[in-house]
Amino acid sequence: MLKSKFKFRALLIPILILAITSVSIFIIVENWPLKIDELRWIEIYMTFVFLLTWIWLVFGELRTKIIKVIIDNNNIEKKNFLGFNYKYSFKDFSGYNTSILTAKGESFEYLYLIKDDQKLIKLSEAYHKKYSDLKNKIEANFKNLGEIKFNYIDEFKEIFK
Repeated sequence: MLKSKFKFRALLIPILILAITSVSIFIIVENWPLKIDELRWIEIYMTFVFLLTWIWLVFGELRTKIIKVIIDNNNIEKKNFLGFNYKYSFKDFSGYNTSILTAKGESFEYLYLIKDDQKLIKLSEAYHKKYSDLKNKIEANFKNLGEIKFNYIDEFKEIFK
């Protein structure tokens, strides 16, 4: 049985979500009732940026990438930070893709387990301590479907799938 463990960086995502949520609630409470006719463009812009960042962190990072994975015999179990558990058989997947994300001078590999052309499980070298062990186990049991180019637009679209 192989269990994934989080790196410290992965634990910063929930902390950042709580901070953004708390600051947003504080600003709303302090300015209640909102006077729409007195809003400045910078306030509208910052609201949009905060909301977009919150959606990306909660539905993009927390829901799909900050996951615990347990590989046991011929099964993979995925547990996300929001408490949802999914159990799959190895037979359910057609294979895996890899992708490289470069950020701030560092490169991180992502591994996607694919079923019916959908990325069901996303493993990240940036978030998982045992990434290389998990990758070795997956390479031994699944077909490599090749490397795909990392694309932020596709990642954003997958938030809503």
